[in-house]
Amino acid sequence: MKIEIQITPHHIEPTHGFASEFTGVAGAIADFSGVVRGEENGEAIAALEYEAFSPMAENEMRRILASLAESFPCLAARVIHRVGIIPAGDIAIQVNILARHRDAAFATLSGFMNRLKQDVPIWKRRALPLRPPAAQHADKSAPAVRPHKHIPSVDEALEAIRSHVSSLHPVATQLEQAGGRILLETVYAQEDLPTTDRSTRDGFAILQGDSSPVFRVVDTLYAADWKPRQLKTGEAVRVATGSAMPCENLRVVMQEDVERGGDSLKILSPDSSDNVRRRGAEMSAGQPILTAGTRLNAGALSLLATIGCTRPKVSPRLKVLHFLTGDELVSPDQKPMPAQIRDSNSIFIRGCMQPFPAELRQQRLPEDFERAKTVVIDQRPGIDSADVLLISGGASVGDKDFTRKLLEFLGFQTVFQRVNVRPGAPFIFGVAGRRIAFGLPGNPLSHFVTWHAFVTVALARLTGGTPPVFSRGTLASDLPDAGSPRETLWPARCQISEGKLELTPLRWNSSGDVTCLADANALIRVPVNIAELKAGAPVEFTSF
Repeated sequence: MKIEIQITPHHIEPTHGFASEFTGVAGAIADFSGVVRGEENGEAIAALEYEAFSPMAENEMRRILASLAESFPCLAARVIHRVGIIPAGDIAIQVNILARHRDAAFATLSGFMNRLKQDVPIWKRRALPLRPPAAQHADKSAPAVRPHKHIPSVDEALEAIRSHVSSLHPVATQLEQAGGRILLETVYAQEDLPTTDRSTRDGFAILQGDSSPVFRVVDTLYAADWKPRQLKTGEAVRVATGSAMPCENLRVVMQEDVERGGDSLKILSPDSSDNVRRRGAEMSAGQPILTAGTRLNAGALSLLATIGCTRPKVSPRLKVLHFLTGDELVSPDQKPMPAQIRDSNSIFIRGCMQPFPAELRQQRLPEDFERAKTVVIDQRPGIDSADVLLISGGASVGDKDFTRKLLEFLGFQTVFQRVNVRPGAPFIFGVAGRRIAFGLPGNPLSHFVTWHAFVTVALARLTGGTPPVFSRGTLASDLPDAGSPRETLWPARCQISEGKLELTPLRWNSSGDVTCLADANALIRVPVNIAELKAGAPVEFTSF
């Protein structure tokens, strides 16, 4: 039985058909769509959130279906299970069973669904309550925004971002434009590779086990030739490296090991090596080749081209709009006056966006709310079409800090406006339907920390990639600190030493300090009120 399993964070469209290879063979298709209801435990809900341990879940579903096939022979089975936040009314699971007879199809479907909940590591994480009437005009697929009466911790801020950000719909894209994007479907081989037996040497193809004293050369094949013929005992075909074998059950004798005279040859050095790449040795038809969530680097693109997948479903190009505030900022190519500083945040954002295929537009905003409103009104079409809106600076509570007010003027609801962290406490996160916005603190180190700790998580969620997580490592040197009521995300250098992840804390004096940015590739979590961590102490960190 052909089995297809896919665990995806994306919207599921109802599917019914199977490959044409089953035309004329199948007699029944049993389809099931599991839809999220609008209530849970008697309470109205907006959505359910599902989590999965994907590798184990896929393997377990495959095992269940294979086990059922022993009792109820079927031709094919397809299971698509959605994870993440699933709005009420959307499909959470789609199952299609193809069989010769309806009894087998229904029995397999019923048996699979009965065992799914108890055996497969996919679980319902939580129900998201229906948003209040005042918010009904917003996108119904996003969870309700709850005003934070306290300053969220790092973990609470990350949870809020994960709750409000889901992946954009996939797009089918030509390979030439797919580099760097996230594959949003599992791709299967459509044919065996190689498609036929091929020679790995320049030499002569003869039948396996043929020990004739003399062979007659009956043909010559080059890499692009396809000349099927059944060889007989005592016959040989001259082949080049990469040539398709004329028939099965052949081996290739290297040309260095024969003596040829005209159309006759003798084998001088008998060798048991086949020197043949067998059909399907690299992959078989129907075999999963790349799974959803793979970032398409040059090697992955080459593999897709090899199997003929020329328009994979991938993450769309993000549309990102970045506004920069701060009248004290001047271009990096200018010499600043005593009250001015060079703008480093614009180039930082552009550099950080490079791993994310995106259309990035950047613009300055005047440090005056009314004048800034005039600018954004002129830019309204671009703002409304952007997936992500970034504003650097103006996130605090000074007289000229108006980022939150500007975001609310643009229709964004504030999820939180501060995080209990240093550096980077004045950090704003807002949503408007599926669009998201961040107000980043203007000081360069705070800008750096909040980007890597929070914004990258949202971008990974939008593109269907794997969000960064905190890992465990060991301090390579002491981390002296005065202790703080806020959790610290300390810039560090992460390296592998003797098979262990070691982190060297980098020196910084203030949230405006840029001296450590070039060396930093990690952030160490320093818990609240910790005065000092000694070398060798275990720590949590995120790397980039």
